[in-house]
Amino acid sequence: MKKFLCVAFAVLLLALCSCSNESDEVVASLGKYKSKEVYSSGTVQDFTDYAKYSYDKDDFSGNKFFAPVTDDNKAELVRHIEDFEAWVDSAEQNDPKDKVAVNYDFDMSVITDGDYVYIYDDPDYPDLGSYRVYFFDSETNTLCYFRNNV
Repeated sequence: MKKFLCVAFAVLLLALCSCSNESDEVVASLGKYKSKEVYSSGTVQDFTDYAKYSYDKDDFSGNKFFAPVTDDNKAELVRHIEDFEAWVDSAEQNDPKDKVAVNYDFDMSVITDGDYVYIYDDPDYPDLGSYRVYFFDSETNTLCYFRNNV
């Protein structure tokens, strides 16, 4: 039994590390951030993450992840954020002290021309089952990160 638990723990740890590598790679593509706030809720399999990173400046030249916000990708961005907000509302109803629900403060009215976005939808989980959304607000030099896996 001990051996099984050790193997199970190692697999879990490996899975968590592999999940965070893509996130770290996207965040790292923007350079060093000044500060960050990270909030998570849920369990290992079903979880929601919300984070904000502050930067001194924005530089997207040569960035392989981010694209400027356009009418086409703005609709996709809003669709993901609306889905994310529905999960935040659900989490709050189940637990009024849920860390993501308590700290979620994104306002979609900040999405304007000059901002940047990267969206990753996991192909193994269709229809918004698992995604990562990175939105960079150029006016405040803030990266907002939305992750949902249900």
